[in-house]
Amino acid sequence: MSVVPSVVNSRPRFNKTLLVCADNCEEVERCLTGAGCVVTKVGDGDTAVYKTRRGIFDAAVLLSTGKKMDLAETVFNLRDISSSMEIVIVAGRPDASGDVIGEIATTVPNTIIVNLHGFEVLLQAFRGTHARED
Repeated sequence: MSVVPSVVNSRPRFNKTLLVCADNCEEVERCLTGAGCVVTKVGDGDTAVYKTRRGIFDAAVLLSTGKKMDLAETVFNLRDISSSMEIVIVAGRPDASGDVIGEIATTVPNTIIVNLHGFEVLLQAFRGTHARED
């Protein structure tokens, strides 16, 4: 499931990005820094919530949230703290949690789900918009 076309038209914001990943996420981090984003990387949902309470982020990019707080709880907590922050869930492959992730993306405002390719497209749109604003 990908909603990249609708997001590309809405001028994504990623200047200051919170990257949430309990596992390997170097490729996504390289994509973000390559697009000129300032990235704060955290290893779990609890730390993401803590950082969001104490800082302002344009977006949170979630790959994995650790064992203590699941994806849904992390998304709902982040949305409660910052209603305007975009939340991007980068999903790897379809699995049993895919339906839950899709439900989160469709019911929580400013939340989308993309695969890695869709995320790259999203960042390309950001780079184009960001370059025009400079």
